[in-house]
Amino acid sequence: MDTVKEKVLKRIEESMDEAIELLADLVKAESVNPPGDTRKAVEVIERTAGTFTENVEIVSCDEAVPNINITLNPGGRPQLLYNGHLDTVPIGNEANWEVDPLGAVIKSNLMYGRGVADMKGGVAAMLMAAKALSVESVSLKGSLVLSFVGDEETGAAKGAGYLMEQGHYSPDMVVVGEITNDCGIAIAEKGINVYVLTTKGKTAHGSTPWVGVNAIDKMTKILYRLQTDLVPVLARRESGFLPPATMNIGTIQGGVSFNVVADSCEVVIDRRTLPNETVDGVTQEIQDVIDRVRKEDPEVEATLVRLAAASPFETSPDETICRLAQQTMKELGRPSDFVGYEQVCDGRIFSEKGIPTIIIGPGTAKKAHTPNENLELDQYMDAIKVYALLAMNAVGA
Repeated sequence: MDTVKEKVLKRIEESMDEAIELLADLVKAESVNPPGDTRKAVEVIERTAGTFTENVEIVSCDEAVPNINITLNPGGRPQLLYNGHLDTVPIGNEANWEVDPLGAVIKSNLMYGRGVADMKGGVAAMLMAAKALSVESVSLKGSLVLSFVGDEETGAAKGAGYLMEQGHYSPDMVVVGEITNDCGIAIAEKGINVYVLTTKGKTAHGSTPWVGVNAIDKMTKILYRLQTDLVPVLARRESGFLPPATMNIGTIQGGVSFNVVADSCEVVIDRRTLPNETVDGVTQEIQDVIDRVRKEDPEVEATLVRLAAASPFETSPDETICRLAQQTMKELGRPSDFVGYEQVCDGRIFSEKGIPTIIIGPGTAKKAHTPNENLELDQYMDAIKVYALLAMNAVGA
C-alpha cells in the first residue's frame, strides 16, 4: 500500500470521535418516511461537508424532501457516484425499543437508533471518507460525487430518480451504501412486483351460505394453489448470487361481518424477482394459476392488478468498479467475494441506465427496520476506510 493511502487510513483512525459524533447527529435528526421530511438530516450533512469543500448542492422537487450532492474535483472523469438515502422507515411501537429510537445510544460498541444501519451509517461513512481525501489533499483525476437523497424508502421519485432525470450528475460507475452485511461487495439485487389480487362473490345470510358466493373461499383456493404450484418452482429457480425468488402475501381484507357471506376479498402480493425474470413473465405465472383455479371452479371471479414494479439487476463481475472493489478489499485484508443484496435499493435507478452499479455498506441486514436497530461501530469505521480507498482506486490521479 502506498504512502498516500496509509496517510488517509491514519487520518480516518484519528478521526474516530468525529465520525461517531457525525453518525449520532444524523440518527438524532429525525427523517421518518412518511412523511419523509429530511431537512434536519441535510442540515447535518451540509454542516459537515462545509468543513472540507465548497462544492455542495441542495436540490429538490419538494422543499420538505431535499437531496444534497457533494463533489470532489468537479468535472473530472471518470465520475464515481456514492449514493445513500437519508429517510428511514417509521419508528413503530416505542414500547418495543429498549432505548430512545432517536437517541443514538451507544452500548457495547453498538450505536442504536432508527436508521443507524439503514442507512445513516453508510451515509456518514461516505462523508467521512470524502473528508479524509480532501484533508489529505489526495489528487483526483476523476470526480467523486456523494449524493444523499431524501426519498428511497417510498420509491425514489423525489430522490435518485429525480436527480438522474434532471441531470444533476452523470456517473460512470455507482456505489450504493446500503447494508451488505459488513461491507460485502454486492453486484446483484432482486426486483419487486406488487400486485393486488381481488376475488368477487355474492352476499347472503351467514346461515344460508349456499345462497351466495363467498369471495374469501374463492381466494383461499387461489392462495393454496399459488403456494403449492408456484412457490416451489420459485425456490428451485437459478438465482446466482441472490437468494431465491419469492412470493409473500402481505395483507388480506374481505367481508363485512361474521354473519354475512363475503362478496369481496383482496390480498396484496409481494413478488421478489431475479435478473433473469421479466415483469410480463412473472405476471403471467400468477395469472396462469388463477386461470387453472377458474377452470376447476367456474364461480371464481378474480382480477390481478400490478401496482408497482422495480427492476432487478446484476452487474458483470468484469466491470471496472467490480474489479476495483475487489482490489480495495484485498488491500484492506477483507473478504473480496461477490455477494447478492437481499433487499431493493436505489441501485436499479442507475443500472437501468446502463451504469455499472454495486452495493457496499456497513451493518447487518436483519437489523434493518426493526426495534432496537443498531450498527457495530467497528463496521462503521471499516466502511469509511473502504469508501476512501475505493475512491482513490477508481478516480485517483
